[in-house]
Amino acid sequence: MTTEDQITTVLEQVDKAGIAMLVTTEPDGRIVSRPMGVQDVADDHSIWFMTRSTGDASQDSKGGQQVNVTLGEKGFWASISGTAEVVRDDARKREYWNSATEAFFGEGASPEDPEIVLVRVQPQSAEYWDSPGAVATVVEIVKGKVTGKPANPGDNETVQF
Repeated sequence: MTTEDQITTVLEQVDKAGIAMLVTTEPDGRIVSRPMGVQDVADDHSIWFMTRSTGDASQDSKGGQQVNVTLGEKGFWASISGTAEVVRDDARKREYWNSATEAFFGEGASPEDPEIVLVRVQPQSAEYWDSPGAVATVVEIVKGKVTGKPANPGDNETVQF
């Protein structure tokens, strides 16, 4: 599998999951994870989220801070390291806006609201684990136990963006 194939695998899973954990570091050094709706996975590999400008996610992502995006989805797990920045772009917010977004931000909210901002994560590297499913994993574990060789319940790769 080529590097580009690995990157595609990771980003397709992020897009498919729809929700990922955005992990940031607060000014006091505390690490915080929060679920965020994935708005887009762009052609340049960036992952886009939407939040309030006064919220912790945007406060912890103001100027290129190191962040991590994690997800676990039906036999696929990923940890994506990168940098984040807050972006104010009403046209892009309108593009991502839908009834679920409006419900999240509250009645009367709109993409033009200056309190609503985008967080753009530019991935630098990712480690992922891809399992063929529960049955195949159990078979591999039993096989490992019987043969004395390490089980191989799926792929584990690290990729640089």
